[in-house]
Amino acid sequence: MVDIETLGLEPGSAILSLGAVTFSENGLGDEFYRVISLESCQEAGLKIDADTLEWWLSQDDAVTGILTGGDPLDDVLRAFHSWFPTDAEVWANSPSFDCEHLETAFSAVGMTEPWQFRDERDVRTLRSLPCAAEVEMDGDEHDALDDAKYQARIVSETLRSLHTDAGVTEG
Repeated sequence: MVDIETLGLEPGSAILSLGAVTFSENGLGDEFYRVISLESCQEAGLKIDADTLEWWLSQDDAVTGILTGGDPLDDVLRAFHSWFPTDAEVWANSPSFDCEHLETAFSAVGMTEPWQFRDERDVRTLRSLPCAAEVEMDGDEHDALDDAKYQARIVSETLRSLHTDAGVTEG
């Protein structure tokens, strides 16, 4: 599961932070979280949207800390690429936002994303199903890792429920 926080709604916007967590029907696994330097995003050609920046400045102190500091974009993307499990599906809420922004960022630093387009999965689609698990949010909204873990718990619990209802057992 991946989640990003950005300074714009369009691909090509600066990425403030990247959170990700592996998961299965049995729960959550390894985590990845990094805050990204705005300066490095701008150096790579990513843009800052003024309206989005103003929105961020109006948020709680718990999440506005990502507006300063951070690691260089290329270092974060290289570390994420190394962390990302080989041949894994990538889930996001929604891939048309998170994955497209990440693909643009990878391209901006001369890299390719570590997943194939056919492996993108959408949390929103799963959540729209009547059988979707109701899960309470832990942590802070607009914290990329907390959001990724929340979304992963929804998918994990829903998939576990679907397999249990279908009588599927792991052997």
